[in-house]
Amino acid sequence: MQVAFWSNMHGQGATSAATAAVASVIAQKTALRTLIAHNQIEKSAIEGYLFKEPKQHNSIRNLNNQGIDALLRLVKNGRLKTEMIADYTYSILRNHRMDLLLGTEKKQKMTQEDQELFLSILSFAKEFYDLIILDVHSGLKENNSLSLLKSSDIIVFCINQNSCLLDDLAGIFHEHEFLKQKQAAFVLARYEKHSGITGASIARRYGIKKKSVFKIPNCAHLMDALNSGRVYEYVAFNHNTKRGEEKEVLGSLNRLCEYIIEGCDKNCR
Repeated sequence: MQVAFWSNMHGQGATSAATAAVASVIAQKTALRTLIAHNQIEKSAIEGYLFKEPKQHNSIRNLNNQGIDALLRLVKNGRLKTEMIADYTYSILRNHRMDLLLGTEKKQKMTQEDQELFLSILSFAKEFYDLIILDVHSGLKENNSLSLLKSSDIIVFCINQNSCLLDDLAGIFHEHEFLKQKQAAFVLARYEKHSGITGASIARRYGIKKKSVFKIPNCAHLMDALNSGRVYEYVAFNHNTKRGEEKEVLGSLNRLCEYIIEGCDKNCR
């Protein structure tokens, strides 16, 4: 099954942060073989969120036989096989419970050919992994984001308490009918509970099912963990915490994880 995390506006929905946090929870709560990938043009934030040390990140980047670029070469040569996908990922958790596919080293926009081949690589990956989690580039015009949303079983819309973003998303829903047919979750990352725009008011105003709205409180400790590449450790350390702020954050992440896994069960039958 494929789950896409996406925002209609760049830098507004904390998409990569939400992807990294939810992927960490899923890896620790389930035995699903999970691949994390992205289609970002520039350096992906999610990679930095999941690596402990910058030096470690750079050493992995220096390997010629890793990431999407290596897989693109294989698929172009007709040599890619399903069981080979995992060999070109960085494994964060054993038994392929959390494999990360590093993005392209190229600085320019992916060619149309590479965009189509990326979709083919994901098709191969679906035969090996139980779950593919995508950190999708914001908007609909870059690197096949629209096609990735169409091919996903669940879309996690990363939103905020900004009426401009919410109105824009409503317009996109009106323009692209397929979005209304997808199983969806709406994640308010860095949620401010004292704001006049609440999760309940968003659900009412935009006709969203209340049970599909998830609020992740604004939390300095989570942000520090993301910035230091230790979000996985943050989730593990605070999994059973009884402290207020961390309890709220992990509670929200766990509920979202359960919602996604329930959707996975339905779509994988």
